[in-house]
Amino acid sequence: MKKIKLFLALLVFAALLVNCTHDDAPDYLPLPVDLGIGESLDTLLVKRFSAAPVFDGEIDAVWSEARPLKNTAHVTSAGDRIIPLNSSSNGDPSLEPTDLFDPFTDESYKYSLRGGHDGEYLYLLFEWEDNNDSKDRQSWFFNPVTSKWAGENKYANHLNDKFYEDKFGFIFPIKVDGSYPQGFAGGTCTVTCHTNLSDPQLGQKTTRHYMANSGELTDLWHWKRDRNALSQSVDDGFIQYEEDEGMASANGRKSDEGIKMYATSSFTDEVTGLKGPKYVIKDRENYYWITDTEISNGTAKTVVGVGVDGILTLEDGETINPNDDLTAYSQGFGPKRFPSIYINPGGAGNDFRSDTQVRAKHVGTGWQIEIKRKLNSGDPTDAIFVIGDEIPFGLSIFNNAAIAHGMSNFLTMRIEE
Repeated sequence: MKKIKLFLALLVFAALLVNCTHDDAPDYLPLPVDLGIGESLDTLLVKRFSAAPVFDGEIDAVWSEARPLKNTAHVTSAGDRIIPLNSSSNGDPSLEPTDLFDPFTDESYKYSLRGGHDGEYLYLLFEWEDNNDSKDRQSWFFNPVTSKWAGENKYANHLNDKFYEDKFGFIFPIKVDGSYPQGFAGGTCTVTCHTNLSDPQLGQKTTRHYMANSGELTDLWHWKRDRNALSQSVDDGFIQYEEDEGMASANGRKSDEGIKMYATSSFTDEVTGLKGPKYVIKDRENYYWITDTEISNGTAKTVVGVGVDGILTLEDGETINPNDDLTAYSQGFGPKRFPSIYINPGGAGNDFRSDTQVRAKHVGTGWQIEIKRKLNSGDPTDAIFVIGDEIPFGLSIFNNAAIAHGMSNFLTMRIEE
């Protein structure tokens, strides 16, 4: 035994002589480096968790077991608008930028994505940098020059014209007859996106999503910060082929079966022909949606009249005169501007449209979001996540934007046994 110990000691000494042959070489053996779990630019390892995380938007210790995919989503050019998209432009194309994604083009957003499963559910932890919790979505304001109510622009005309909600999207292929959509493995989101479409009509964009071939499907998760605040889910949908492909009318984006979680708060007075919000909460400040409960319990009032001077008449006979406090109802920053939407919980996880559940938290410097869905939801318009398989996917980040999004494509999800 002593001879073996002496032999090992001589080996260590010899190693020191071999490796320490320069004046600047250390006179000690370096400690082992802990490589940890590492990270990847393009491959998401969905680890089988030792225990499922508590699904609450907080980062439990179990997430430290999952290797993060770290990358950056970039906003690139999306093609020309051709015709104006904002009603405020009154058909004048010179009032809007040329590219569909301007003025967001060339922005980029760093993100981290981790994944795990427990044999039944897929769990994702999605984090990205964003200093602002954007929820001022097309609020109704009063224009004292025209004496009319109007919504903030949906499509930003310039850097100080951004009035929308934060969003994210994921896209996964759906196998039909055992095959993924043609080209999806190498192209992910790009195979569904078609530009330079013909004959755009009012409100139509010349870049649209639809599948290239009949019968193909992709799963589309679309989370909306305001509109999904009660459902706590993505607005789950899918993309299909359209017979009018090549035309600006071709829109392959469809919703999964289930309850819609939101509606537009808009009312048109049949007498004056003027528009305004449908529901309001008098004297409330800095609010960006109205809930179905607030409508049913009378907290929110229905607008029944919009006067030529902008005065709103409510269902109970009360009025709101924006001329009495023009600053409070002013464009861009008025604290009493009205929400553009009213929302409900939808299926709250109990139908296909809301079955991809989300727990979201803005932490001041960015979004921290947990996502949970069954590996196989049973919905034919949902992707199936098979343990042991790989599936290509892409993701997008919308920073206070209606359509302009940072894209990160050509990604792979590997679901471990």
